[in-house]
Amino acid sequence: MLGFRDEPPTPSGPVHRLTADEIGTAFADEWRVDAIEPITIDTAVPAYAEGIRGWRTALTRN
Repeated sequence: MLGFRDEPPTPSGPVHRLTADEIGTAFADEWRVDAIEPITIDTAVPAYAEGIRGWRTALTRN
């Protein structure tokens, strides 16, 4: 799963940004969280020349 991280490079951007804790809580009941890693997603959008910060999450269904 990819999700926008709660610390974007600019003040504007995705409305709903996630924390690692929110991801873990959302999947706690029926999934095993194998990894939640911070990533930077490359983009051609000039406002995000340094990339968009996100989370790459690996999950396994219980």
